Amino acid sequence: MPAKKYYCDYCDKQFQDTPADRKRHVQGIQHQQAKARWYDSFNQHHQQIPNPPLCFHFLNTGFCRYGHSCKYLHPTPNNTTQHAPIPSPVVHAGNVVGLSLGNLPPSLQPPPEAGYPHLPFVDWG
Repeated sequence: MPAKKYYCDYCDKQFQDTPADRKRHVQGIQHQQAKARWYDSFNQHHQQIPNPPLCFHFLNTGFCRYGHSCKYLHPTPNNTTQHAPIPSPVVHAGNVVGLSLGNLPPSLQPPPEAGYPHLPFVDWG
């Protein structure tokens, strides 16, 4: 009988489900960072730091693995700092509908008003 598999929602990883493997994964730095990012995604808009410090990793390497979700400031070429962009909700008839359509991936955007171009018919014979 094959061993059970454990799937970690935070890390999007699957591994053999033994107590030792699960404990090693949960104590790992990648799991802890992924879990922290997941919880921070809910608190990002409520806990804006007025003057957050500069991102040390971005200053040293010019790259930050957290990208726009980093809670620290990333300096731009003109010596100013940039905050992560905060998407603004779209208000429709007094109700918050969701984020703007520009932030959606192409597969979730509404079809163009003129419709999609027709593809040539192919007979699969």
